[in-house]
Amino acid sequence: MSRQIFFLGILDVLIGVVHWFALVAVAVAARLRALPARPKVRHRWELTTGRLFIAIGVGVAVAA
Repeated sequence: MSRQIFFLGILDVLIGVVHWFALVAVAVAARLRALPARPKVRHRWELTTGRLFIAIGVGVAVAA
């Protein structure tokens, strides 16, 4: 009987931890969602991805 209560207690704690992390993940996602809308961030993202694509293209050209 005491083993069952122990495991139910552990299960309750684990469910609480999962809910807490889910809440934190939703809060962080909500803040990060507005980030790409900023013009400065969007510009830097486009520069970075453009440079990355150029580097991949050069790597493929050199390897061919």
